[in-house]
Amino acid sequence: MFMLPKTNRLIFVATLAIGGLLSGCSGGEERAESPKQEQCETLLGAENVEAAVKATGGSDVEVSGTPQADVLADRLAREAKRWQKSDLLHTPYTACRMSAFEGDRIIGTIDVSVKWSVLSMRMMDTPQISRTWRRVNDSLFLAPEASPARMQLLAVCAVPGAIASQPSDLPLQFEVAAKDLRTELRWDLLSTFARSVVEAMDCTQPPVIPSALPAAA
Repeated sequence: MFMLPKTNRLIFVATLAIGGLLSGCSGGEERAESPKQEQCETLLGAENVEAAVKATGGSDVEVSGTPQADVLADRLAREAKRWQKSDLLHTPYTACRMSAFEGDRIIGTIDVSVKWSVLSMRMMDTPQISRTWRRVNDSLFLAPEASPARMQLLAVCAVPGAIASQPSDLPLQFEVAAKDLRTELRWDLLSTFARSVVEAMDCTQPPVIPSALPAAA
């Protein structure tokens, strides 16, 4: 059997090792799955996230945002306790942003967010607002297509420690924005997300959020 001299064998092994490292680096150019996707699944439901990603048609997905429900709840509760009627600016919190890629090109984005709304419950009966928002129950209003790509949910949540008018004057506003999703899937994401956040909040009377898309929508 032919044997390389000891020096040549060492050079040969080193060459193979370097080649393996280079090969590993080139393979690393592929986009790795985001570790935050599991947090999205916790907030929005694993089946819903899978269906949403599939609907975008991308070959891979990057995920950002996604604080846990209890983190969102804590931030929202602290904001509500500081709120006064003169405060009109509220912080929007991105819970989950999923960007679908085809190669290096973004072909679809799904944004899920929550904030305290500038709308109040008494505004829901005005002609201008009622054209967009539909009553689901006493604590819930739905804007099924605020634009061709958005669905919004307004929910009453009385936060202990906030001023007395907070439940009616400062409702929660949840939103899903994604042009590639059918209405029913947007609702599945929106309602699951809203329930995840509301369950983590200490609402005096939690809003009733149905799992099925309300018939009025």
